[in-house]
Amino acid sequence: DKSDYGPHQWHKVVSDGDFWHTFDLKDSGSNQCDDNKDQSPIDVCVHPRGNCKETHEMRPKSGDYRMNGEFMMKQILPNKLRIVMAPRTGEEPDPPMVDFSSNGRGITDMTNIDIKIPSEHTVCGRRFDAEMQYFTYHPGRHKFVAVSFFLEASPTNPRNEHLQKMIDAFRREYNRDKKKCEEKMKMMSSAAHSFASGGKNRMLEDNSTLYEGFFQDDDWHEYATEESTINSISEEYNQSSSIQRELSMKWHPFHPDIQKTVHFWGYDGSFTEPPCTSDSVSWKIMDVPTPISEFQLLQFKQILFNHVDENCRRTSVHNSDGSVARPTQKSTKYYKCTRDNYVSDEERTICGDRGCNPPFGEGLNPYYPPLVDVTGPPTRSPSN
Repeated sequence: DKSDYGPHQWHKVVSDGDFWHTFDLKDSGSNQCDDNKDQSPIDVCVHPRGNCKETHEMRPKSGDYRMNGEFMMKQILPNKLRIVMAPRTGEEPDPPMVDFSSNGRGITDMTNIDIKIPSEHTVCGRRFDAEMQYFTYHPGRHKFVAVSFFLEASPTNPRNEHLQKMIDAFRREYNRDKKKCEEKMKMMSSAAHSFASGGKNRMLEDNSTLYEGFFQDDDWHEYATEESTINSISEEYNQSSSIQRELSMKWHPFHPDIQKTVHFWGYDGSFTEPPCTSDSVSWKIMDVPTPISEFQLLQFKQILFNHVDENCRRTSVHNSDGSVARPTQKSTKYYKCTRDNYVSDEERTICGDRGCNPPFGEGLNPYYPPLVDVTGPPTRSPSN
């Protein structure tokens, strides 16, 4: 995007005081978006130049946080959907946690989940429908570890029930802001009628145009029927006690509906938005996508691209291609962890460190083929 406000202009952004600067980073004082070194995202493919740094699969713990609770703050931001995890203040409640064998610290707490549309990373040039990024922070290394899941929609995919809980939670935020906007417009309309006949309220005129134009977004005419269905489902959601119960249960980021593999591409890179601090993120890009339905992808797009704040202002900065993703950057050295490096904990428990022969024996989780074969046997699905 070569626009005046696109990624090529990000080096001009003053990012002091943003979310990332609430953490102690190695280099927290400069914007590095025009730095050609160790920038993210990148394209990964079949020719890794580095060695896998892991000795076992990542071992997550769900924690105690609930999707509708105050410890998971849902934010509809201009270039992403974000969930911010409240930092722990004592022994409980616990945020979601992950044990990475290469981390040098053991278990680290999850800080946030970001969703970008479409995917930022690509695989052999292929871009996916969306990318869900889990960030954990390592205070000793002053660095984040990000686990990235591609979201892939297909007409044959059933609804991803676990991920739908996240969509429903964002839908609440979307509807809350929409309602505030509607209430503001009603108040402004009422105030305008108090003027003498023939008078004009310029502010009302401008906001009314914005309001009407927004909720009939030109970009979404082809989805008019789906929009109506989404809004109808949303009303059912607001009244559904069963959905409310679902949202009040603990939400596991690594639920089997989401994690389909224990293997990934890895590399050291940057944030994919200002300040783009290089060598600030150890990326782990899972090699089997998370399946979602086409309707779920539509819901994600509507929430992000069609959102208005309480002042009736459109918030999304998506471009004409319907993208908020940073373009891929100059390739850097990456590695690929495969079954040659480690088998799943489940398989190790049954057959030992070298795994089972044949590798997909009775009692193991289902096999999901990787996006591309890099080295060694195909990927394994995660342990329960």
